Amino acid sequence: MVASTNKAYILLSGGQDSFVCLIWALQHFSEVEAISIAYNQRHAKEIEYAKKIAAHFNVPHFTYDIGSFMSSIAESSLLNSSSHNTQHAQASHLPASFVPNRNGLFLTIIANHAFKQETKHIHLVTGTCETDYSGYPDCRDNYIKAKATELSLGLDISVSIHTPLMWKTKAETFAMAHEAGKLNELIQLTLTCYNGEETMHPWGYGCGECPSCVLRKKGYEEFLHLTYTV
Repeated sequence: MVASTNKAYILLSGGQDSFVCLIWALQHFSEVEAISIAYNQRHAKEIEYAKKIAAHFNVPHFTYDIGSFMSSIAESSLLNSSSHNTQHAQASHLPASFVPNRNGLFLTIIANHAFKQETKHIHLVTGTCETDYSGYPDCRDNYIKAKATELSLGLDISVSIHTPLMWKTKAETFAMAHEAGKLNELIQLTLTCYNGEETMHPWGYGCGECPSCVLRKKGYEEFLHLTYTV
């Protein structure tokens, strides 16, 4: 159990996973700040959703823009108009939506943000997961543990990275929101769609066809089955 007197800094993308992580952080920490990263993603709507989520929970929210840098250094279907349903241009074993070392960069940024305020211990929270995910290597547990060690060494201060969803399925993240009484907010306030489409479905906004929407829809259906058939 995380000590309730600590402060957490959460990476808030505006999607399902970071929404549930925010609920978790508010349950485990006495103070929470949310940080979003604008990285020239195909649509900026997810930043708008992150702002709505932070406002809904009355959590301070900060945004850092690294768009021009990311576009110049990384190739991904999230950064251009190419198809999400193919292999990555530089790594055929990974999906086209992979943004190389995105989580590493994001965690470095929010650690620096936290370092301005903390002197003894930094608590970061992120929604990385390797149960129901797209196969991104920087979402894996061993990577996150290594990143925490790297940040601790680089800042000369203890850094913990909390990943409450690491071993959760999408169905289980819906269940976490449901158990917290926040399922309706999850559906209404989040956008996970790679294409940024805002067509409403029972499981939330999205195009219904991109890999992210397919995972979310499948998870919602599994959640309903588990919840209402037991």
